[in-house]
Amino acid sequence: MPARPSPDRAGSAPRAAAHAFLSRLRHPSTVLVAVSGGSDSVGLLLALHHALKTSGSPHRLVACTVDHALRSGSAAEAEAVSRRCGALGIPHTVARWSHSGITSGLQAEARLARYRLLSEAARDFRADLVVTGHSQDDQAETIAMRAARSPQTFDAGEPPTIGLAGMADAVLFARTLWICRPFLNVRRQAIRDDLTSLGEGWIDDPSNDDPRFERVRFRQAGPDVAGQGTGNILQDAISHRLKADAAISELLTDHVRVHAAIAAEIALADLDVTDIHWQRLLAVLAATLAGKPHPIGQDTAVRLFATLQTDMAGATTAGGCVFERRGGRLFVYRERRNLPPPVTVQPGQTLIWDGRFAIDNHGAAAITLMAGADRTLVHRLTAGGLPTGVAGRVAQASPGMLLPDGATADPTAFSLTPVIAPYDTFLPRFDRMIAQSIAALFNRAPFPTCPVDDISTK
Repeated sequence: MPARPSPDRAGSAPRAAAHAFLSRLRHPSTVLVAVSGGSDSVGLLLALHHALKTSGSPHRLVACTVDHALRSGSAAEAEAVSRRCGALGIPHTVARWSHSGITSGLQAEARLARYRLLSEAARDFRADLVVTGHSQDDQAETIAMRAARSPQTFDAGEPPTIGLAGMADAVLFARTLWICRPFLNVRRQAIRDDLTSLGEGWIDDPSNDDPRFERVRFRQAGPDVAGQGTGNILQDAISHRLKADAAISELLTDHVRVHAAIAAEIALADLDVTDIHWQRLLAVLAATLAGKPHPIGQDTAVRLFATLQTDMAGATTAGGCVFERRGGRLFVYRERRNLPPPVTVQPGQTLIWDGRFAIDNHGAAAITLMAGADRTLVHRLTAGGLPTGVAGRVAQASPGMLLPDGATADPTAFSLTPVIAPYDTFLPRFDRMIAQSIAALFNRAPFPTCPVDDISTK
């Protein structure tokens, strides 16, 4: 691994950050830079290019511009980035998003499309990771927005809350591609000052000044917002979050049992729902069992935990799951409301069912997938230790396969893979310990390690 450069060698703050980032790469890598043409991403591209030229690092840069085609001029801007990369000798591609037919949630869809297109570009370039130009200003805005939205969320823990840890320096997308943020400790003005000193320009996206967007409103609130989320407060919050995640991971491993990836069991003697770690564990576990990418909402969570603190047997529902106390144990499983209708899976087709399972039909015949169709499931669940009544209710909300004539499908003709909904699409490096424990409980392969060392644990 190349030695970390001295400040004099690195030069400006952006260049120092680029040198430091490259020094943390564990292996010689192809790094794909996501370049929009704005100051942050152009600054990142040039800083990494300079670092590679001056450090002798055994890495390679490639670049991609995602054209969302949401405003006039975006195609020309992407081509301008392509010419800039060409002048630097950096291979570049433009990925264009087709968003016809999308009528709502455009911003969320655009974000998902951006990472999907970057992932495809990384595959084509055989890149090992993607880097984006998120800056310290973006970090501060993120923390300010989280604090304003929910200053005392149930899963935040004792101050400093986990939300104050801000954006992770690395996020795993779709279980395959790590997306890293080398500039999280670099101010936007420092990036722009560096570009100006080099005689380099950038493109200003007008949407960055559109007050319809929450982030823009916080950005326009003034310098106080831009100064938040740095220094000791941020580091304390990161440390707190990592310690909390380690504790939750240990609780998952030591005290939670999962049956057939559809029901969880916890001994009531082990459960302490007044403890913030147990509360967050239950929230993430329920999200996984219900196939939801986000944990239970705050108001619902407060009601749930109040109910679970009583000694009464019985069941309550929250976040799409049943929480049933029976025989000294707590059982958590998908409730029977809002289950998907029967769906046909054609040969060679893969689809996600109820957010909980990826179904791959590799047989020769179409298969009908529907809840409650597995006739052997109750027996298997009771043999594994679930009470008969609980097993019956779990089975009614669980997937089963049938051939068109009603016969049970050949189990060798399809595969059912549990989906870890909170983490299979986006996994912040902060939460990797929790995700690994859940993956083990649901009999999934481990999540891959980030190719960049984590300085927050040093």
